[in-house]
Amino acid sequence: MANVKRVDKVKSLPGERWKKVELPKETNHVEYYISNKARIRSVHKYNGSQHLLKPTIDPKKYVRCSIKIDGKNYALYTHQLVAKYWSKKKKPHFTKYIHVDLDRTNNLPSNVVWVSDEDWLKYIRARAKKFGFVPHRKGGKPKLTEKKVARIKRMLQTGRKKKKYIAEKFGVSHTQINRIESGENWGHVKPAVK
Repeated sequence: MANVKRVDKVKSLPGERWKKVELPKETNHVEYYISNKARIRSVHKYNGSQHLLKPTIDPKKYVRCSIKIDGKNYALYTHQLVAKYWSKKKKPHFTKYIHVDLDRTNNLPSNVVWVSDEDWLKYIRARAKKFGFVPHRKGGKPKLTEKKVARIKRMLQTGRKKKKYIAEKFGVSHTQINRIESGENWGHVKPAVK
């Protein structure tokens, strides 16, 4: 934290209020606060100097701020903190929270709301539809398509490329290539014609 520019007080936005964040473990020198405007600040316990944390976006498009607790990295996810400290649960059985507009970078309390399990599943389906997520039988998004598998089968049939090369080229494991070859996986797909 030596390079962090601290100020006496972080200027609040109009109507902005702050709540102290409970961490899994107490820190020695700093406390963290989340605002109803989805900003996170640190406050030094002894001299009161403050710092507005700079958020980053993770690979899943969630906004987070990284901090250290006992020398280990720890992520403060903005949407989780907003849900916990600023979004009101309308009913006790609301156990999940969602981004109403499907935008994971919009973490205002009006957009991060608590919902029932049923509504959460509807949200997941709507998000999948909006962003072109294609499910397969085990859930998640498949690495391979039928077209790619047909090419893999053609490469296996010709015997010119090693399985290790094929696996690396398509971003799958050697075991997956063996299962494609044996017909255990993707057995319905025919080899591509040259």
